Amino acid sequence: MQLRVKVIAVLSAAFLALILLQWSVGQYLLMPQFERIELDNANTAMMRIDSGLRAELDALHVSAADWGNWSDAYKFMEDPDGGFIQKSLNPSALTQLHATALAFIKRNGEFVWTGAITPGAGTPTDLDLFKAPALPQHFPWRANLLTGVSSEGLIATDRGVMLAAITPILDGFGHGPAHGALLLGRLLTEKEVIGLGERAHTRVAMTAVRYPGRQLPELPASAAGPGVQVTEFGTTQISRQVPDILGRPVITLRVDVPRVVLARAHTTLMWVMALTALAAITILLLAFYGMERTVLGPLDRVTRHAVAIGAGDDLTNRLNLNRRDEIGALAAEFDRMVEQVAESRRQLIDHSFEAGMSELSRGVLHNIGNAMTPLGVRVARLKSRLQSAPLADIESALSERTLETDDAARQADLDEFLRLSAAELAEIVAQTAEDVEVIERQTGIVQAALSEQLRSTRASTVVESTDLPALISQSLEIVPDAARERIDVELDQSIQSIGALRLPRTVLRLVLQNLIINASEAIRAAGREHGSVRLTAALNEASNRQNLELECHDSGAGIAPENLERIFERGFSTKRGTGNLGIGLHWCATAVNALGGRMWASSAGPGQGATLHLLLPVPRTGSAPDAAAASDTKAA
Repeated sequence: MQLRVKVIAVLSAAFLALILLQWSVGQYLLMPQFERIELDNANTAMMRIDSGLRAELDALHVSAADWGNWSDAYKFMEDPDGGFIQKSLNPSALTQLHATALAFIKRNGEFVWTGAITPGAGTPTDLDLFKAPALPQHFPWRANLLTGVSSEGLIATDRGVMLAAITPILDGFGHGPAHGALLLGRLLTEKEVIGLGERAHTRVAMTAVRYPGRQLPELPASAAGPGVQVTEFGTTQISRQVPDILGRPVITLRVDVPRVVLARAHTTLMWVMALTALAAITILLLAFYGMERTVLGPLDRVTRHAVAIGAGDDLTNRLNLNRRDEIGALAAEFDRMVEQVAESRRQLIDHSFEAGMSELSRGVLHNIGNAMTPLGVRVARLKSRLQSAPLADIESALSERTLETDDAARQADLDEFLRLSAAELAEIVAQTAEDVEVIERQTGIVQAALSEQLRSTRASTVVESTDLPALISQSLEIVPDAARERIDVELDQSIQSIGALRLPRTVLRLVLQNLIINASEAIRAAGREHGSVRLTAALNEASNRQNLELECHDSGAGIAPENLERIFERGFSTKRGTGNLGIGLHWCATAVNALGGRMWASSAGPGQGATLHLLLPVPRTGSAPDAAAASDTKAA
């Protein structure tokens, strides 16, 4: 991705994030507050409806108290007569009272007179509450008949919900004793509900009424609370169930409040978002234009010049970018670096041959040195053993034995001495033969290393059929005794199970020798007198070829994470002051890379030991190279 595209993407993402942040603030912080205001307005409207309903009950209670404290009503309760009924208890009187039901009740609950009219029409009608000769036994207001206490509330009837008030019947002067009670009621019709809404300056509807023997449906649940709904037309609806005198829901009222505040807030937020987006686009274009002129254009020129230098061989071109800012400094430094590269390339061409020969010689000398060290130890041991042989004593004993003497005991002693000396010499000869055999093998190893190194300069590496255990054993033979005695080498079962492979035996033998010596030195560096080295092997498939993976685990000083790759660099060594030149692992990695493989290291850290990994491609059994090698062997 080009830098211009990245800059545009970053700036666009920044402005888009700003717009999204602004939208999120409006959507999730401001708009919920406006919704809360709308809900509060709706709840306030419902409270006004509640107050209006309470006011209607209070007005009905005043009318009932006025009639209950009328002397004619008081006398009527003492002596009911038809004249009072005909004169005062008729539909016209109920209409004037703005009532639809009236009842005179004795203290024992019996009705003296009851009457009801149809709302609006004023015609007489029946009411289930008045069909019996007395109030029901469970009716809550029966206690008011005895105590003379007034009360008001809602009553469910077969004609609907009725606003009702009950007051004691007094003598006209507010004195008693009360002659029963007067119940005055008015059916709550749709017209009455609409009137409540008009007086409360809100829209209200009666959505459910409980009739005797039925129950009101429950209010719908929502996140804002029971009875709160928002319609698709932008209206907040608050529903409330009003209880009757028994405390049971008898009617459901709903107020509808248009969401004007929220609509205006949403419109304002959209305008702010649009203006912010327009401002962001304008700033983005101006910022990109300025960056193109001052940064992106010059940087693109530097980049194209660097790509051209890297892709070609001409190191004579220069940027010559005359600027006094950081890009100018970068261009000048790049020109200087190209000049240095050109000079370095000239020097590299001049010294490449000498450096290659020097590297080759150091690797050869290092491997020969590894082989010569145990060879020198064997020769010194052989010399010491030969010097310790009692040759002078044997010659003296032989000389004395040839002399004629009559001392039989002395002769027997000389014979016993010669016999023991002969046995000792035989043992020395046997040990010397073993040392000579080892020296011969180690000399052959040195010769093979020299031959292999010589062949590597003019031919490919020799590949032989080799068993891994035998290869490891041969490698251990050329490990110095001091290093060998410091470790216990463990061969994993996987080494035995792999079988014979066609491998560059001589190279791998030297590689394994270096790995074992390195492990021994790591154990010594950890301050341990003795340690273990464990070798494992595995065959795996990768990139349509078969690979051999060898691992050398040691219990030594471990490798710091920053040195896991550096240990294969030429001249790098963590074992300072020991005569180590940092060549061994570098030579190993170079040799393995030349064979098409690779090496790497892993370690849990200092003091945790280390593992050196070797991955080498090997021919599959029965492949063409194997067959060709077999043919070559037979021909030879």
